[in-house]
Amino acid sequence: MKSSIRLETNAPRADWKERVEESGLIWHGAGGESYWTENEHLVLTLKAAETLEDAASELHALCLEACEQIVRRGWWDRLAIPDTVAGLVQTSWMVADFSLYGRFDLAWDGTGPPKLLEYNADTPTSLLEAAVIQWQWLETVFPESDQLNSIHEALVARWKSIPEATVHFACAWENLEDRQTIAYLAETAEQAGKSVELMDMQEIGFAEGGYFTGPNEQPVEKLFKLYPWEWMIEEPFFAEIGQERSRFIEPAWKMMLSNKGLLPILWELNPGHPLLLPAYLSREELCSQGVSHWVEKPFFGREGAGVSLMERGNTLATGAVGHHGEPIAYQKHANLFSARQQHFVWGLWMIGDECRGLSARGDRSPITGNLSRFFPHRIEG
Repeated sequence: MKSSIRLETNAPRADWKERVEESGLIWHGAGGESYWTENEHLVLTLKAAETLEDAASELHALCLEACEQIVRRGWWDRLAIPDTVAGLVQTSWMVADFSLYGRFDLAWDGTGPPKLLEYNADTPTSLLEAAVIQWQWLETVFPESDQLNSIHEALVARWKSIPEATVHFACAWENLEDRQTIAYLAETAEQAGKSVELMDMQEIGFAEGGYFTGPNEQPVEKLFKLYPWEWMIEEPFFAEIGQERSRFIEPAWKMMLSNKGLLPILWELNPGHPLLLPAYLSREELCSQGVSHWVEKPFFGREGAGVSLMERGNTLATGAVGHHGEPIAYQKHANLFSARQQHFVWGLWMIGDECRGLSARGDRSPITGNLSRFFPHRIEG
């Protein structure tokens, strides 16, 4: 009997580099190491794919309820959100500012329920690979198979739900991966009938008339910023956001979700939930529950930076250097799916409030980092 998940090898397409570059994936490796994986892929049964999809939908509902509780109880300090920012986040949540997408990272080895590792709800990347590149791979290499992937269609439909005719897309322009992501998102907005313009975050201006502007001083109707809100609050223009708050995507309320401080809150609100891991704000609290194998995560860490994998006080693995001095969330360790000395994290893509896609990253380290490889997937049965 075949397992619900397995890693298989396949023959690489002879022209795969040209194909992925034509589709916008310019950065597909570094230092001789491939990021996009062409010669291996993950195979899931239909039941396994549905298990991950259902888990993401249920976790999304839990996270939204957690936002409601954070706002009602004023738990801003538990997320290290400054008082000067809390009002903005609260208003954004209460008026339901538009949200485009997010990505859950789940641990699951094919047995028992999946477990939430974190919610990348503000600036998730690897979107182009998930929505387009792996789908094109499937059509070429395994056209008879299926894939949990309707991300592209869902994004186009989501853009159609906003009234603004023009959308600006901004990121830290020197970051190639971020440029790839906003270029792809701009394409989905164009397919929804929007006019688009790409820009550097540094080109955002503020006119005397009290509105934000783009590179040519034209008013910004909607601005998708692939730029974390915790960085946004440090920008000179942050004080001007005020009533212009609703122009920004992702919305300010995503600060509650893209924050590892959410993990202890979720566990407190839903103790023992099968999709959650025990999580606390101190090592002592976690260990008092009999946990001996855990992960330490800085609140605002990304791509594994500052993460430590611990066992009985000993460090087993660390992520990239960074995020010193931040509050830490302490979360029980969960077994990842492993094959051929590689550890895999599942990415479940939420478009609006619906789970619309699956992706996977793998690494020889148990901590997923910036250079962890992207593996396409297919569903059989």
